[in-house]
Amino acid sequence: MQTQSVEVILNRALANHDLSEAEGVILLQQKEAGAIAAIRQTANHLRQHQSGETVTYVINRNINFTNICEQHCSFCAFRRDEDADGAYWLDEAKILEKTTDAVARNATEICMQGGLHPGAKLNGGSLPYYLRLVRTIKETFPHLHLHAFSPQEVEFIARQDGLSFSEVIDAFQEAGVGSMPGTAAEVLDDAVRRVICPEKINTKVWLEVVRTAHRLGMPTTSTLLSGHIETPEQQMRHLGLLRSLQQQSLEQGDRGLVNSLCCPSLDKKRLNLCVAGSDAISPFWQMLCC
Repeated sequence: MQTQSVEVILNRALANHDLSEAEGVILLQQKEAGAIAAIRQTANHLRQHQSGETVTYVINRNINFTNICEQHCSFCAFRRDEDADGAYWLDEAKILEKTTDAVARNATEICMQGGLHPGAKLNGGSLPYYLRLVRTIKETFPHLHLHAFSPQEVEFIARQDGLSFSEVIDAFQEAGVGSMPGTAAEVLDDAVRRVICPEKINTKVWLEVVRTAHRLGMPTTSTLLSGHIETPEQQMRHLGLLRSLQQQSLEQGDRGLVNSLCCPSLDKKRLNLCVAGSDAISPFWQMLCC
């Protein structure tokens, strides 16, 4: 691909035109040093136009309350069967201990997620158990922002309890959840998902849960697990779906996606050209501890 073709694409980006997925693929496939430098320079210009020199961070702690999970994603070294060595399930006292330690380290946010444990119930229901997790933290530390429970977990709870997605998300908001992690997205392409995570929700359901959260006023993040079997075309399809989702949310007056996170194997400079409207692009995060 000639540098001139890249130049045309970059000029379109600088003129505030949405790049097509095909144009994004061209950018991803560049290997010539001059073309890559031009892509980075253009992405940096767009970043400065949107955010200036402001760089922000949040001190948070990830609390993964259990690694017991009904699913068997091929890339996951975290999940365990309930009776397997290394399986754990934190009680409320341990969760509060971890939260207290995080606050002592100046954390302002707790990110809480876990495996899909069918036995995680209170009074016969999954949602009451998850709400108790939320209240365990919020009743002691009401000032903490709680970034909790992925679209996959929302679907799991809804399926277990016979609820709608909106009923689950409404209950989370009322209990004190402030935003939803955009995990379980992996790659929003069902051909990829059938290989790496066939038991997970499909692309349509992931988008439906996140769209529902936005409609109800709950901001979310989004993720891209890249650098495995997916192609550049599938990466761009993922980003195209996120862009469409964000545009719809913003048109409706919602905050939508407030952060987009990708693993290091995807060039963030190129990502910045292809996802419009998100407040931030993040590198792979550094966790305080688990």
